Amino acid sequence: MSAIQSSTSIRARAHAIAVAIYARVSTANQVGGRFDSCESQAAVCRDFIAQHADDGWFEVACFSDPACSGGSLNRPGIRTLMRQIEAGEIKVVVIFKLERVLRSTSEWAPFRAFLKAHGCQLVSVTEDISEATPSGRLKNNIVVSVNEYERDNTAEKIRIKLNEQAKRGFWTGGQVPFGYLYDENLQGLSPHPTEAATLRRIFEMAAQLVSLTEIANPLNDEGLRTRARIFQKRDGTKKNVGEKRFRSDIVRRLITRPLYAGRVRMNGKEFPGLHAALVTDDLWERANAAIRPALQLAARRFRNRDKHFHLLKGVAHCGCCGRAMIPNASGKLDPDGKPYRYYTCGYAHKERSDAHCPVRHVSATALETAVVGFLGACSQHPDVLSATTASARERRQTDRAPLRARLSEAEKGLAAITDQLRNCAKALVQGNFTALDEVLREQAGTLQTEKQRLLVEREQVRLELAASEEGDIDTKRVGAALDDFGELLPTLMPNEQRDLIMLFLERVEVRPSNQPAPKVGAGLRLLELRLKLRVGRLIEGMSERLVIEECTALAASVAPGRALVLTLNVALAPVPGAHKPVTLLTPFRCELGIARRAPAPKPESPPLLHPIHRARAWQHRLEAERGLSRLKLAAEEGLSPGSVTHHMKLLQLADVIQAKLLNLTKAEDVRRYGLNKMKALAALPRDDQLRRFASLEQA
Repeated sequence: MSAIQSSTSIRARAHAIAVAIYARVSTANQVGGRFDSCESQAAVCRDFIAQHADDGWFEVACFSDPACSGGSLNRPGIRTLMRQIEAGEIKVVVIFKLERVLRSTSEWAPFRAFLKAHGCQLVSVTEDISEATPSGRLKNNIVVSVNEYERDNTAEKIRIKLNEQAKRGFWTGGQVPFGYLYDENLQGLSPHPTEAATLRRIFEMAAQLVSLTEIANPLNDEGLRTRARIFQKRDGTKKNVGEKRFRSDIVRRLITRPLYAGRVRMNGKEFPGLHAALVTDDLWERANAAIRPALQLAARRFRNRDKHFHLLKGVAHCGCCGRAMIPNASGKLDPDGKPYRYYTCGYAHKERSDAHCPVRHVSATALETAVVGFLGACSQHPDVLSATTASARERRQTDRAPLRARLSEAEKGLAAITDQLRNCAKALVQGNFTALDEVLREQAGTLQTEKQRLLVEREQVRLELAASEEGDIDTKRVGAALDDFGELLPTLMPNEQRDLIMLFLERVEVRPSNQPAPKVGAGLRLLELRLKLRVGRLIEGMSERLVIEECTALAASVAPGRALVLTLNVALAPVPGAHKPVTLLTPFRCELGIARRAPAPKPESPPLLHPIHRARAWQHRLEAERGLSRLKLAAEEGLSPGSVTHHMKLLQLADVIQAKLLNLTKAEDVRRYGLNKMKALAALPRDDQLRRFASLEQA
């Protein structure tokens, strides 16, 4: 767009008329060529302006809207043109045809009124669009109506053609989807040699209930990226909008496209496609059932709301009420000046005094010390780990029969729903029950939702059954991982510690202990803690030492059902912040906690000096440095010149008084002989100074 001349230069010309050119094309194919349509329209308009040079016409600007529809005035070029008209910079707008400006009858009348209100004339090179007469205005209205009809009619024909193509299984165009190539000979899609395998891998992982983030991370780690997409802007320049890292939203869009199952979607309907399917219908359906938003657990939102940082937030639960333990803080402060922290049963937190919960509140420091200290000490007691793994082995044996029964029930339910869906589809195709079509469609939708639920449930049971049939837990590896955990945790930042805990600690249940009270002291609170560990993530995370950066990636490779349950009994000290807040009673006895360090001595504050020290130092600088004035000195010290002058007056005191002021070190003495008092004293004769100073000393 050429620069617009100023209004002053326009008015300077006698009988000059400022003229602007406007051009527009509808599609991107008409932009960026050797001599595209917008340039052609502008050239014709310039020739027309040259023919009216004797009338005072001269071009001030050329506006264009490449690849913009004429159905609305919401276009950058036309909006800029209207702002210039409103400012009075343009009096005539030259166009190639009226359809280049607008193809909408609803916006034509306001635009025409806008031009009339600002005294601007619209002129077409190829048409007579004068509105001086009623017949001219009628003709323009008819022309705009015809242009709108042509636009709507063309869009309708394109929609009909695309619908007919989709019914016959043809790909309806657009960007070639990831996983396919466009075959010009077949005029259709063919599988991509490398992307097709990546896409199948995405569907298989999703069908196994792997989260979208855990699908995307390994792909990014392997250097895989989305396909390069060259986007042509309206000004003709090109930009690569592809080759991005895989994200959860990108993976979700890939999984939900029916194109990969060999179907073509158009206007909410799906038709069998002619292109080769990259995944089977069963795999596509299982993957889409697994990523339904309703089936995903809500993300924890405690990062920014946990003001006092509770390490076990999200995993600590009340074993009696089954509610999560809610972190809170007391109004009282511990010896370190921080609020006492607690975990409160969610039921007790909601019902207050009406709640009959035996757990209610637990000291956060004591609970975290018990869990972390026990896990770190377990590596020193292999007999405890051996007994626990033996118990887990027996539990897995007893869990297999119920899991197989659940799997069989899910298979039977899926078979029954599949038959019912087939019957509904057959009834709709035959059309024998026209009055019941809506009822049948609603029933089919309900059955489809139930089928997706059963697909996910079946996959979950399969994973749990596979985990229960895995080999025995390696006690040595578990002990080594716990030993590494005890070394690694203290070296991490608080948020990283929580990430590490969340990686392998699935749940901590707190309930009163049923063990007989031991002789450990009066006032101790006895609790039973049940810890559920994800053993696979614990072992892999500790062995690779990548728990913080790669915790989500490790989660994808471990079966969710493989868990190890550790039970311990602890005695909590009655006073928060005690020297040893936790005593571990079973499965082995030890005291847990860190001795409180003695507070570090406060550094001694430097002695307070009288202002005469600054005055003497400044006097030495003024005598030694040439060109240094009191103004420059005040600027360097960040003081006003008057403040420097007040300090320098202290040098007029008697030598005996100055010597005494220089030896002052106590704050009370410095305040007693302050700057203002001594400044007033300096204005007196020497004898009066000594007498007044002696009276100050005796006061």
